[in-house]
Amino acid sequence: MYLSKIIKTDEHTYVYDALNNKFALLQSEDDIYNESKYADFLSENDFRDIKEPCEFEIKYPYSEEELEKMYNTSIKSMTLALTEQCNLRCKYCGYMPKYMDESYTLKEMSSDTAFKAIDILMKNSHESEICHVGFYGGEPLLRLNLIKECVAYIKEKYPFRKPAYNITTNAVLLDEDVAEFLIKNDIKIIISLDGPTQQLNKYRVFQNGKSSFDIVCKNIQMLYRKNPKYFRESVTYNVVMYNGASQELFEAVDSLWKSNVNMIDLFPTDYFMRVRDKSDESLLSAGRINIKSYDFAYKNMLKNMKKYYNSFNGPSGGNKILPGGFCIAGVRKNFVTTDGKIIVCEKVDESQEIFEIGDVDNGIDISKVRRLISYTLKRTEKCKKCWAAKFCKICFKDIININDEFCDKARKDVERELGYYLAQISGDRELINYISNISLI
Repeated sequence: MYLSKIIKTDEHTYVYDALNNKFALLQSEDDIYNESKYADFLSENDFRDIKEPCEFEIKYPYSEEELEKMYNTSIKSMTLALTEQCNLRCKYCGYMPKYMDESYTLKEMSSDTAFKAIDILMKNSHESEICHVGFYGGEPLLRLNLIKECVAYIKEKYPFRKPAYNITTNAVLLDEDVAEFLIKNDIKIIISLDGPTQQLNKYRVFQNGKSSFDIVCKNIQMLYRKNPKYFRESVTYNVVMYNGASQELFEAVDSLWKSNVNMIDLFPTDYFMRVRDKSDESLLSAGRINIKSYDFAYKNMLKNMKKYYNSFNGPSGGNKILPGGFCIAGVRKNFVTTDGKIIVCEKVDESQEIFEIGDVDNGIDISKVRRLISYTLKRTEKCKKCWAAKFCKICFKDIININDEFCDKARKDVERELGYYLAQISGDRELINYISNISLI
């Protein structure tokens, strides 16, 4: 409740004032605990008395009027769940309960639903700097014809608009013809692949349990040979860290790709926790990794430092915050389910009604956005006493399951990252310049 934290690095000790978003170097911790030295410290560093209790006010930063205006002018993206069908059965997938339920009928999006979602985006994004259409699944390439229909629909109905396209795929169906279409229409590809070895691909399997790696690797190599420039500029990999940031994982990924790799923390499903290989858990404590040895990982880490750079080089602190990485509901991301519901993003549990913020027939529903924001503020009430709240990674997907374990891990992550920023980056002009130019779009 004091909103301050002592941060120790290998060489120095700092104190961080979360309320005013300031930090100062300590000669020793005695500067804090010795009364006379503490008074001198406050005076010399123009610090508030961090022993005085205080707390944040948790507040959503936009009024309903501001949100309504953005919904009419500045929507940035629509990601379309073209199908719940998939040609793989990745064991950590959130759809696994549906795949295992013989009484459940997997759904597919109609062209009418897709076109309505596209209309919402096109008609309400004219003031947005970016305009994204995403294709998602299941496995979206199972609906290649619908993807082609969507691209043709936009070209015909909105000839003066050119949205940025992206597709998230397991690449099993990425053959020559598919590659030709994606390249021709400049559709950026996010390939879900957990590493370039069979061992690291043990959970990304076909229905019969066989690995998908050989087929995917062959298709990736074909895509590279077909157009190396497109490949370098438009292909990204999502690597699910099912065994944590292990040395094995980093070395495997680094051996094949030096850039355009996103490491994704796994949100474990109940099914995955039952079937996962227990030996993976031992890799979580394999020791510290020298992240600078891996170019892709180092660049990802520096990208994560952007929030610290922005915070320390933007407006000064204050007591009104919304913790973590909450985006503007209904603006930056919109995920359209197969049956036309609009939910806040693709990462949330779409079975939870709280995340539904509209539908393709009526657009964004401000009353449902209000419901989501109200619930979010209620669930983050505890954040008002947390020193790490400004940098916490909590977002909408976490509000259902936020608990003490989540918060403890979040604080440890912020403490480690903030320590790295203070020790390695804050005084390095070259790195600061690099981070300042990183785009988070």
